[in-house]
Amino acid sequence: MHFSRRGLLVIGLVCACGNTYAQTEHEVLVERLTELLAEDMTEDFDYSEWVERLDFYQRHPIDLNKTDGRELRELQFVPQLFINNLLDHRHRTGRFVAIQEIQAIVGMDVESMRLLLPYITVNAPSSLSAVRLRKLAHDGDHDLMLRYGRTLQQRRGYAIADTTRSRYLGSPDQLFARYRYHFAKDLQLSINMKKDAGESFFAGAQRYGFDFYSGSLYLRNQGVVKDVVVGDYALQFGQGLALWNGLGFGKGSMVQGIAKQATGLRPYTSANEVLFLRGAAATVAMGRFSITPFASWRRLDGGVTMTADDTEVVASIGQTGLHRTPGEVANRGAVQQAVYGINTQYRFGRLRVGTLAYHTRFDATVSPQPLLRNRYAFRGNALWNTSVHYDYSFKGIYVFGEGAHQVGGGYAFLNGALASLHPHLSLSLLHRDYRRDYHSFFSQGLAEGSGVANERGFYSGLVYHPSRAVEWMAYADVFRFPWLRYRVDAPSRGMDMLSQFSYTWYKRGQVSIRYRYRHREENAAMEGPHHLVAGVSRQQVRLGGEYRLDGTWRVRGRIELMHYQKEAGATELGWMVYQDVFWKPAGSRLSGNGRLAVFGTPGYDSRIYAFENDVLYAYSFPVYHGKGIRAYANARCRIGRTMDIWVRYATFVYRGIDELGSGLDLIEGNRRSDVRVQFRAQF
Repeated sequence: MHFSRRGLLVIGLVCACGNTYAQTEHEVLVERLTELLAEDMTEDFDYSEWVERLDFYQRHPIDLNKTDGRELRELQFVPQLFINNLLDHRHRTGRFVAIQEIQAIVGMDVESMRLLLPYITVNAPSSLSAVRLRKLAHDGDHDLMLRYGRTLQQRRGYAIADTTRSRYLGSPDQLFARYRYHFAKDLQLSINMKKDAGESFFAGAQRYGFDFYSGSLYLRNQGVVKDVVVGDYALQFGQGLALWNGLGFGKGSMVQGIAKQATGLRPYTSANEVLFLRGAAATVAMGRFSITPFASWRRLDGGVTMTADDTEVVASIGQTGLHRTPGEVANRGAVQQAVYGINTQYRFGRLRVGTLAYHTRFDATVSPQPLLRNRYAFRGNALWNTSVHYDYSFKGIYVFGEGAHQVGGGYAFLNGALASLHPHLSLSLLHRDYRRDYHSFFSQGLAEGSGVANERGFYSGLVYHPSRAVEWMAYADVFRFPWLRYRVDAPSRGMDMLSQFSYTWYKRGQVSIRYRYRHREENAAMEGPHHLVAGVSRQQVRLGGEYRLDGTWRVRGRIELMHYQKEAGATELGWMVYQDVFWKPAGSRLSGNGRLAVFGTPGYDSRIYAFENDVLYAYSFPVYHGKGIRAYANARCRIGRTMDIWVRYATFVYRGIDELGSGLDLIEGNRRSDVRVQFRAQF
């Protein structure tokens, strides 16, 4: 996209602020980016990997004269069209002298440019050239973080003493320890250790301490070897139809996010216990070609049973990583998974084409329950997946796509385009066709359903920038499910539409209003001789804004309404209002923020999700449902130049109920309170 002279002047002034702007605005930018990109994810989604990545590139900015675009893609919000134009601009005009030069590159709006500034630089020194072992030991950066949390009210699962019943075997304490070693940007050692609430610690099945250990050694940019990871790693290729581990976003108010930014091979640093591979992988570049061979072996959770012919069978693979009860402990690591394959990529100018082939094998046979909706579900113990993925940009148009195939099964296709129709207007288009008999255990393509299968849809979006202060965006996604799904005993269809208007005061604040309409079909409430589906609609209206009062105080608020209706029956109208306050005096060691929210929803169907600030790397989107008050407060104290302590207290107080939750998670009373303490040392 082109910019007006006024917009270019704004960018120039921001760039002139340089590192001072990056230091004072980085945390605000992380909050905004997290809410924009992750607003449509589930409440238990782990954002730590991406937030840690932003923090890393804020401390080690991306050198525009050295990047091949991979680091910019890792930020997730930088359009590929801009990346391609940046590389082409550098090829034609030579090295960048200052970051102000990016204002001449087509492909990014003013707001996204503002978000990018803290993460880029020019002429950064090489990190591992002529480095000796002693220098690695003394000049590297060490980062140690310890986190403790728990729910103050007792859940039923901790009070059960009868050893013959299901119960929580461990304490309600949540423990997390993280260590990072960096030598500049090209050498990284990562270690994660985690204990969830209810899991044992140095006892029972967790006799070695934490329930989950994760680690990796990562080296990159060493001649033809671009990336090497030993340990836990993630692979992201194409548009996620065949293989995509770790972080992945979907639909949201950043329309360009429909084009996934594949990062290839990366070390896995998240606390999520499921979405990764374990073994070794490398990316080797030879001219225009690059190859990424990989191999993984790990144990997964699953309830394994024996058939009459002594065959080990598992109905499904566990996805929670929780080992709190005797049943969960019995399923821990019961299934072995081996994965190996290779991705190849060819790049010629603005064109990138890649091919992928990999094999997945289990030591038990996957056999889903004999339900009609599972007629096309995967059965067996081995699976081959292949795909071809591409992207190409020309002037103001970026096209991308992937075609994936399960050998012996179905196909999945996705093709899309981002186009600048006018200096102030851009268009996004995407078509997808996922066959009902296509399967992949590592897919995260854009979808309305829960996976890349049994879905066809067409997405179109517009973004209009009449000025740097005003933005209007809208999208419509029409889809259908050709086969049955959970709670839908017939083929069904639906649509998702969103429109949002935003106004921004430069470095002072922003206000936005949003309307979203979602329509899907579910089983009808009335029982009959035939399977019938009924329409379910959800309408959302949101008015929100934030404003910087001065150099110390910032406020943010939101009013949100949610309307739910199924068939012609009764409707639910939910609402939520919150007010946030941020306090950060210049030069002070203390800072903090808090929220007071009031909400009321008749039932879970009219629930509302809202972004919350937390301790570092722990942003969250809890669900607001029922009637009550939500409040939380976060405080941070810096100790010297190398240590920080965060403290968080959060509580839900519900009205008109005597107990919360159900089963082992049931809490007597109407209050749930959580505390969290985190310590970080950098040396």
